[in-house]
Amino acid sequence: MLREAFFRTGQILIVSLFSIVSINAEPLSVTLESSVDTTIATIGDRIHLNVTMQYPNGIRFDLPELNEKLGTWDILNQIISEPKKVKGGFQQNWSLELTVFDTGKVVVPVVELQAVDISDSTQSLLFQTDEFVVDVISVLPPGTTEPKDIKPPFAIRKIIPWSLIIFGLLIVAILFGWWIYYRRWKQQQPTVPLDEHYLEAPHVTAFRKLDELKSHLYKTEDEIRQFYFQLSEIVREYLERRFFIKALEMTTREIMESVTETDIGPGIDTEYKTLFDGLDLVKFAKMIPAVEEMITYWDLAYNCIDKTKREPFLNRRSS
Repeated sequence: MLREAFFRTGQILIVSLFSIVSINAEPLSVTLESSVDTTIATIGDRIHLNVTMQYPNGIRFDLPELNEKLGTWDILNQIISEPKKVKGGFQQNWSLELTVFDTGKVVVPVVELQAVDISDSTQSLLFQTDEFVVDVISVLPPGTTEPKDIKPPFAIRKIIPWSLIIFGLLIVAILFGWWIYYRRWKQQQPTVPLDEHYLEAPHVTAFRKLDELKSHLYKTEDEIRQFYFQLSEIVREYLERRFFIKALEMTTREIMESVTETDIGPGIDTEYKTLFDGLDLVKFAKMIPAVEEMITYWDLAYNCIDKTKREPFLNRRSS
């Protein structure tokens, strides 16, 4: 009997103890808190709508199916954390990343969440987040009514390799040294004497050469042929300097066409043609005229030059 009484007393004490623990460990009530990280933003800024849910064991929160929009806000991302054990139940966080491209006071609308009893899905509670107003301001400077293009970034300067810079400096140094050397070399060269031959009038030079040609004796065929070659060259050089034609490089026909265009006077062009035709027979046909004809061609050349010469104008002092 004593043992049975002791056993009943122990049961009563255990039941009383569990009753006290149950009274102290009250179940966690279902709560929902919402907030935004800022109420002032600029166009395109990202803000976060944070929702904190607390609930006891046996309860779950069903999140709404949101598309890409929440009112006028664009939903960029949403994150739901894993349930975290807290005293009396669980805590879970839900975060929405939002952005908007309107200005003014933009409302973050209410979002509805449902807390459902896991053991009885017909038992549920409806919760709503708070409504928030965010003041969205423009990034434009004061007084600007329309957006302007952002100034493009400066182009990145290309970095020239050191090897290319050194090579360029070496080339410049070589060219500069060559220029210095050339100047010194040029200064050391003897001055080329002025050819006084071109200071004479064309006919004066021609007469001097004709006199020198006439002073020699011509006996052999080669010497006679050289006489006619030199006579032709003297006349051609005279025409080139006198009428500014390339007579030394022209044929007889080309010379006569150029001389005719200069209006040297009637009959004189015929004498020039007679002279060159005779000289061409020796030069190209290899005919050797008689020695007596040499003076005839010499006189004809002298007369052609004398008739077409131009005396230089001389300034004379009045006495």
